[in-house]
Amino acid sequence: MSVSVTRREALFAAGAGAAALAAAGCVAPEQRGNATTEPQVASVEPLEDTSGWDATFYEPAYGSVEEARVAAEAVAEEVEAGGIVLLRNEGSTLPLAAGTRVSLLGRGAADPVYDGTGAAFIDLTHAVDLRGACAAAGLDVNDAAFDFLVAEAPNHPRATIGTLDAPETVSYYLGEIPWSAYPQDVRQGMEGTVGVVVISRPSGEGADLSQDLLGSLESGVSQTFLPNDETANYAPGQHQLELCAEELELLAEVKARCQKLVVLLNVATTMEVGPLVEPGSPCEADAILEIGFPGESGLRAVARALAGEVNPSGRTCDLWAADLSATPSFNNFGDHTYTDVTDYYTSIGSGAHFVEYAEGIYVGYRYYETGAAEAAAGNYPGFDYDAAVTFPFGFGLSYTSFKRELLDVTHEGEDLLAKVRVTNEGQVAGRDVAELYAMAPARQGVEKSAAVLVAFAKTDELAPGEAAELELRCCERDLASWDVSAGCWVLDAGSYAISLRSDSHTVIDQRELSLGEKRFQTDSATGNPVKNRFDDVTDYMDAYVTQLSRADFAGTFPAPAQDKTAASVGLALKEYDVAEHVDPSDEMPLTREKNGISLSDLRGRPMDDPLWEKLLDQLGTNVMTIILNNHDHGTDSVDSVGKPRTFEGDGPAGIGIFVDDGGHCGFPSEYAVAQSWDCDLVRRMGEAMADEMLVTGMNGWHAPAMNTHRSPFGGRNFEYYSEDPLLAGALGTAMVEAVFSRGIYAQMKHFCLNDQDTNRSAHLLTWASEQAIREIYARPFEIVVKNARGSIDYLDDQTGERKTRGMSAAIAVMSSYNYVGSTWAGGSKALCTELLRDEWGFEGHVVSDWSLYDYTNKNQAFYAGTDVNLTTTLTTGQMQDAESATAVKAMRRCMHHYLYSIANSNAMNGKPPTVRVTYK
Repeated sequence: MSVSVTRREALFAAGAGAAALAAAGCVAPEQRGNATTEPQVASVEPLEDTSGWDATFYEPAYGSVEEARVAAEAVAEEVEAGGIVLLRNEGSTLPLAAGTRVSLLGRGAADPVYDGTGAAFIDLTHAVDLRGACAAAGLDVNDAAFDFLVAEAPNHPRATIGTLDAPETVSYYLGEIPWSAYPQDVRQGMEGTVGVVVISRPSGEGADLSQDLLGSLESGVSQTFLPNDETANYAPGQHQLELCAEELELLAEVKARCQKLVVLLNVATTMEVGPLVEPGSPCEADAILEIGFPGESGLRAVARALAGEVNPSGRTCDLWAADLSATPSFNNFGDHTYTDVTDYYTSIGSGAHFVEYAEGIYVGYRYYETGAAEAAAGNYPGFDYDAAVTFPFGFGLSYTSFKRELLDVTHEGEDLLAKVRVTNEGQVAGRDVAELYAMAPARQGVEKSAAVLVAFAKTDELAPGEAAELELRCCERDLASWDVSAGCWVLDAGSYAISLRSDSHTVIDQRELSLGEKRFQTDSATGNPVKNRFDDVTDYMDAYVTQLSRADFAGTFPAPAQDKTAASVGLALKEYDVAEHVDPSDEMPLTREKNGISLSDLRGRPMDDPLWEKLLDQLGTNVMTIILNNHDHGTDSVDSVGKPRTFEGDGPAGIGIFVDDGGHCGFPSEYAVAQSWDCDLVRRMGEAMADEMLVTGMNGWHAPAMNTHRSPFGGRNFEYYSEDPLLAGALGTAMVEAVFSRGIYAQMKHFCLNDQDTNRSAHLLTWASEQAIREIYARPFEIVVKNARGSIDYLDDQTGERKTRGMSAAIAVMSSYNYVGSTWAGGSKALCTELLRDEWGFEGHVVSDWSLYDYTNKNQAFYAGTDVNLTTTLTTGQMQDAESATAVKAMRRCMHHYLYSIANSNAMNGKPPTVRVTYK
């Protein structure tokens, strides 16, 4: 079944919206709102005998971790196969015929980057090498060349991150083996073969990629990035994401000596690859495959793609710019400091840093497509899209060819429906992606991109001559923009172009719709009022930052950010004072009551069920303090409310080895996953990972990671999906739903604006307009909160009968290290309560990112909406105030949120109700 996934599914309204969700294989959310009468608990009676009641809500599909891993490995290979992007294929170089002799070359051929480092680091015990994979796919591998690479690679250091958030331990070496090291027999052995060169770029948590290699080297910051033969070849201004001298020489030699040059890009971000595609270049490649970080088994899929058993169907999840230093984020990304801030928290430095999102909404393809439109209108002289862009967003080739037709676009009420036909006109079976974009009329004062992805769908495999008809849905809200002056979403009157494209730039066909003005002043899911939530952040941007504007792209293009004083921008940073936030009118809630209720009695009951208050009355202050401040990938049991001990995994590409080294499957990174544009495939990946977690005894998961590829130099781009919020939100929704089906609460992270790792935990003040926050950076989280649906089984406390309740599958979020404006994100009430809960209707818990630092104040977190601190009191000490009524009330609320997630997870497996409840 082909599934159309749209922002409409996330921002649904009644009626047609619910039908669209059902058509996409989702369950429409239950209507929220206040009942006319609030129920009250009438009686609570102990259940005497539940021995015949079956409370096994989740049955593991496998009998051991190893069985689950083996099954997951097959899925991981399928995921990589779906995410391979064919970027170039001159003269149908690929696929290679069976028995073709190939020379696997470049350091990455023998030493590939399987995944990123940090919390996402996967178990590589069962990692597949490229030689074995190619041989299994029927290719004849030049063993001499591969053996040389295996032996030589350790002699050339490659980029590493020694300790998280410790710049002195970070190195940026590219580590390519120079051509001069290749012995004569290996050089001669390449003759007559197809040269397959692997270009790799490692990346990981805790550091970004270098925008200036010589600058990083000469700064003296790193104790591990020191001069050597490689650094002697660095050119001024050279960065980590362009081909280095050693790679260029190798590529040229392979081009000259081999029959064909095929390049595998083993990268999880975009690169400058002009020399590979420029006509007449000595490094011009005959074919290019982008393979991402393939995980433990993905290289099998890569080899099968080379041999034609897999027909690549991936699409780029980011736009590939020709010159990364010309992207709007380049000049305001990285290390920038408020020079007059001292003695401001001291656990990690004592100053403050900043990053200003001066590009606003013009992230990735939104800038380049709008630049092209403005240039075509004569408003952006000198901008040449074809010269500026190597590969558009959503681009990908195939071994077959497709005809795509926009059959119709209809508009009924607030809903838009595009009908598309895709026909395989080639000679081999393959899959295609239909991409629907919208262009809204421009208006002074509100920024608008010339192209915004509003829906997409991936076909099933189509045999030659076979056609499929797809329905792509969106709605008027998807075409609206956040208008800060109005404090709501505004659909401007005018003509809207709805276009079917093969990528973000190439229009196949389009329809024009004339729409009247509408203002959406209430939330699409809850009906609650919306308003500006980040006035302080917007005010800073308006007063102190020249923001990129479509009205004058050339005149407002971001200039290089400079260090400055906080005083110069009106900032006076102050540490959080807990005493200032105690409300003397707060009354101490009940504690340590003996109501006889267990957490299992709350399974399946809504968040506002009055029985929750009875349960929460049983908690003691000391217990709440321990649980909420001692979360080390899970929390201890609480006998007074029947809470079991919980255990949570980490790592978006599988269960990271830092949490559990039990031999789990390592999947391809989220970057490769996103290139699949396939929600069904992501769902299968999530189910396979959750099967491993279930048999391991895990209840939660610190993933998926939902941040934005604001800059190609982001160190954790590998574990985030995309530059586009719809693509990220749709895939994240599928993942969250999948793991929820196994009783796993997914703590999607890092909420939000955590888009660089430089200074991420060193008081990084992040500034962006509210329009950019809502339309780009918070949007993926919003889509998941509003769209991810699931169901749980529970036992009727009257009869023991198994029943099912539909509910949101998005019941956990992880906040982030960075600040939003001058407020730590995890301590921002505007973010973690007003936007997340009050507007979007999120129900569940928010956990902090791993907290080692004094600025992540525990009381501040609880008061703002972060419910659980991912830390231990042995590491960070006790909370400052655990005694006041204000603090106890906040902890009670946090426990409610946290216990709600646990009650509706697999932690309740085997735990039947303990009481019979009646209401009045």
